[in-house]
Amino acid sequence: MTAATSSGKRPASLLFFLVWFCIRVWAVCSCTILITHGLSQLHAGWTDGAGHPFCEDFLNLWSAGFLLLHHHLMVAYNFEAFHHFQIGIVHHAINLYHYSYPPVTALLSIPFGLLPYPLACVLWQGGGWLAFALVLRRITPKHWCLLALAWPAVFVNTLSGQTGCWIAAIIGHALLDLRDNQTIRAGLLLSLLVAKPQLGWIVPLALLSGREWKALFTMAVGSVGLLALSIMVAGIQPWFAWHERLSILRRIILEDGSGVMQRMMSVFVLVRHAGASVDTAWLMQAAATLLSVALLMLVWNRTRAGQISFPVKASVLVLAILTASPYVSDYDCVMLAFSCVWLWPLTDRWGRIILGMAALSPIMAAGIALGTGIPLAAVFLWAAYIWAVIRVAGLKVSPHLFKH
Repeated sequence: MTAATSSGKRPASLLFFLVWFCIRVWAVCSCTILITHGLSQLHAGWTDGAGHPFCEDFLNLWSAGFLLLHHHLMVAYNFEAFHHFQIGIVHHAINLYHYSYPPVTALLSIPFGLLPYPLACVLWQGGGWLAFALVLRRITPKHWCLLALAWPAVFVNTLSGQTGCWIAAIIGHALLDLRDNQTIRAGLLLSLLVAKPQLGWIVPLALLSGREWKALFTMAVGSVGLLALSIMVAGIQPWFAWHERLSILRRIILEDGSGVMQRMMSVFVLVRHAGASVDTAWLMQAAATLLSVALLMLVWNRTRAGQISFPVKASVLVLAILTASPYVSDYDCVMLAFSCVWLWPLTDRWGRIILGMAALSPIMAAGIALGTGIPLAAVFLWAAYIWAVIRVAGLKVSPHLFKH
């Protein structure tokens, strides 16, 4: 080995060491912050005494499951009644929390509603993280635990008690089952996305383009079955109430959104808070959605001829899910871990910078938005998506590049 070669490798090795050192430090710091934050929410009943309940947004999901068990799901769609019910659970005054999910989500929340709220919180957070981590274990057996602990979106998801880890686990395990020709199981897993329709609606378009007929059929049957079961258990009225709730939340969260815009990552929110009118923002979101769908279908269509590897097409689907919807939050980016891990071996330095910025966006975007007044997170997601598609278009895939 020449001196030049040796000196060339030394900076790369040093950079690798520094990156992994930072990841380890962040994993320790984030876990410490999360534990401290959780303990701070026990000052007054199951709250922090300042209006935030323990496990925060999970209170909505647990409440809906509990109410459905006791045949009172309509309470979840009444702002005043739902607020009064939740105060009774946490035993202290809290901010107004709204239930924005369809009734089928309450059906899937029943297992947690069977448990006392504190225990359900622990299982929700721990179970969601483990389900997500096990996807990473299937992708990268060597570093899965550290990555799962350090992934930035996991931090914001855990802070708010949200659905990000569970949704990521559903999508990740389903994609890996598709890879392994377990198409029926993949379709059944994907049917669970009816609980988060703003993210799941684009998945059938990918399956259709890739001619994954068995998975598509199974997903459709599973979804219809869950919808029918929710009507059998809760009746049709909660569905009408949810439909009415959507128009209210669209105005408050998206079209105004001043209280939550720093956590939103869609083109609509970016354009709206850059000063555009509501109509212009919707027009730009429509264009972004059409482009996202077109790129996704193009990539998945090409996979039928063996032109594109599984890691690339799976990564493109994840990125399309995050760019096609007007309602995407920072915690939804837990699933972005899969794209970054799959695409990392295919990247050059600039590609890794783009992926790194997208990965960090859930913890960077809020500060940028609050500082500038403009939520720029969508820029990071779209940069990663466009880069991935361009990389796909010129990629020469060796059949031995990825071994399962």
